[in-house]
Amino acid sequence: MRNKITGGNSLAILFYTLLIVLFPEVLIDPNAILCSFSLLLSIRRILSFRSLKDIKLKIFDATFWILIASLFYDWAILYLVVVMVAIYFYEPKNIKNWLVPFAAIIAMALIMLAVLALSNNMDFLKDHYFFDFHFNSVYFYDWSNSSLLFFYISIVLLCGFLAFLKLGSVGVGKIVTMRLIVLFFFIGLLVKVLKSAPDTHPILITFFPAVVFITTYVQSIKKDSVREIVLMASVIVPFIVFLTNALMK
Repeated sequence: MRNKITGGNSLAILFYTLLIVLFPEVLIDPNAILCSFSLLLSIRRILSFRSLKDIKLKIFDATFWILIASLFYDWAILYLVVVMVAIYFYEPKNIKNWLVPFAAIIAMALIMLAVLALSNNMDFLKDHYFFDFHFNSVYFYDWSNSSLLFFYISIVLLCGFLAFLKLGSVGVGKIVTMRLIVLFFFIGLLVKVLKSAPDTHPILITFFPAVVFITTYVQSIKKDSVREIVLMASVIVPFIVFLTNALMK
């Protein structure tokens, strides 16, 4: 990535692929894929706030991509909180920065109204942005699903904690970036709970921050032998889980 969040190697791609192996059901949910892609474009712009160049344009772009993501999952609109927090971290004293997200919302609303009017589907916004709470009790009460989710969250938080410890001496800029990614991860978990219907799999939108934490931790391991063991375990465990779930079903 241009923002060099995870360095210049292919570990991020590896871990992203392994997470898909761990949660293969995300591939059958087109809304999850499109929402995740839009949010990736948004967080890319948010993390580039750090340079303070063209920040108003970046705020507009980030907000706009989040609004596009919300067309696939209505609760994805919660990611606007990340934009506001990023403004507070990087350039809070410029009042114009706080107004840009509202300009993006107005622009998106006008575009949507025009498209819906042309397609004679004016009820879409009212029907889509219902913000109802789909709690899939069957999913969370199932031992295999809940234990896998608990294992995933525990590993990600552990790697995130260890990564923060390693980043203590690299400067404030990197730590601020990681704080935004932490917020991105927790909002993704919240969307997962709010949109836990049987046919939706928003866990995909948490993969990016998870990959950042895991990759940052692995890169911080100094001993080659330990790093190799961690990488081998990272590759083997997802396939074991995948095969176990396949056999149980």
